[in-house]
Amino acid sequence: MRTELVHRERIRARQDAGFSMIEALIAAAILLIIALGLIPLFTRSIIDNNSGNDATQVTNHGKTQLEDLIQLPFNHQRLDVPGGGDVGQAVETWTTGALNRTADSNERWWQGATPPTGSGEVLWTRRTNVRQYSINDLDDGVLDNPQPGGTQPVFIQLKELEVQLENGKRGTALGGSQALTVRVVKPF
Repeated sequence: MRTELVHRERIRARQDAGFSMIEALIAAAILLIIALGLIPLFTRSIIDNNSGNDATQVTNHGKTQLEDLIQLPFNHQRLDVPGGGDVGQAVETWTTGALNRTADSNERWWQGATPPTGSGEVLWTRRTNVRQYSINDLDDGVLDNPQPGGTQPVFIQLKELEVQLENGKRGTALGGSQALTVRVVKPF
């Protein structure tokens, strides 16, 4: 009876002893397999967040430019179409550099498609197009016959303002390519 009691105590002691080394290694291996399966989810999350941030910034820059143009008077110089063409266009680039910043400005838009050397990486290219129309072009409900530059102002009653933004981070690992076109018609 005494030996049976000692035997039961040893079994109880073994049961209370905890995990063996093999059990701990198996548990660690299972956790490692689960963690490795979750890593791609975190990577995808980082990529999607970066892409969403780019899309938000591009949208804001396009809307800001369009709002600035809408506030201008109808016959303002920035809304003119040069003679001989049917589109007035301005091209600007947004860079990471700060060479053109002044003490009271955080603006980083450079005039032209190619910024000066040392101005940083091109993040966005913004094209602003202005087309002018006669009110008679709305007869079919579509603005499809822009008036050329140099047309007398009395024949121009509508101006189409279009801002196209393109992300300069094409093909990078953590930045997708974003493009945005914002368009509005400004009446006289």
